[in-house]
Amino acid sequence: MNPYIAHPDHIPKDDRYADLPLYGRYYPRPDDFRIDVRHANSTSPESLRYWEAVLGLYPNEGRDVFAVGSLIVKSSHRHESAKVDYTYADANEVQAINIAKRVFRGIRVPDIYFSGKINGRPVLVQERLPGVSLEVAWPYLSEDQKASFKIQARMMLRQMHAIKAPSSRRMQDHIVPDPSILTNGRLNPQEAQILFSANLDQDLGFMHNDLTPSNCIVDDDKIVGLIDWEMAGYLGWKTAGEIHRRIRCPQREHFVCANVSEERLQGIMWWNDIYDGEMP
Repeated sequence: MNPYIAHPDHIPKDDRYADLPLYGRYYPRPDDFRIDVRHANSTSPESLRYWEAVLGLYPNEGRDVFAVGSLIVKSSHRHESAKVDYTYADANEVQAINIAKRVFRGIRVPDIYFSGKINGRPVLVQERLPGVSLEVAWPYLSEDQKASFKIQARMMLRQMHAIKAPSSRRMQDHIVPDPSILTNGRLNPQEAQILFSANLDQDLGFMHNDLTPSNCIVDDDKIVGLIDWEMAGYLGWKTAGEIHRRIRCPQREHFVCANVSEERLQGIMWWNDIYDGEMP
């Protein structure tokens, strides 16, 4: 099968995501919902009413991320109470995307259409990039194709890390620091310990900080898009690698009782080492 097929009608019945044909895939259609550009990045009363109506397209408890046609919406509007304030997370994603647009040529990042509060809840609306995620394409790739994607990912990491933190930054943190991040439940405690406990890295550079296969959009053997910039920050290379290996990726110990063959285990952990090798 062509690994990059996004059309839901062309997905094989034995595909691992056959019951979720829209997971990790987006094939734009003429009748997809698209934004009224008059309301893009506007918080006028009229625009707020418009974006509230957009939320109503997914009516009905943490935060939800959902697709509406050509949009991705992050909102907690379906929940009776918001346990975590995502205002700083949204601001971080917006700023990270602005930086990323200056870094990459030929690799798309989503456009932001709205970032603000509706009925007191933070809402982020962004472009839904067409294509297939590397996670979804993975089972259909040859070993050479997989190796090529890993090389591309390492090049991307080095491109990003070449953007150094502002001189005023002395400690690694997200692009937009969240003053309550250690207590508001946004961050895994183990990740917080890695990110903030030692904080001795001197090579602070721009990092996506969640470069998993599910966040890489691929086509024709190339990474063509990168999504989900919520955790981006100015990090040292070693710290970013440690978060990637210990937090973002599956661990060998997770499969001790699963009777998984070594070959299968190596396949599951294939992406764990993208930070390995010589530091930039």
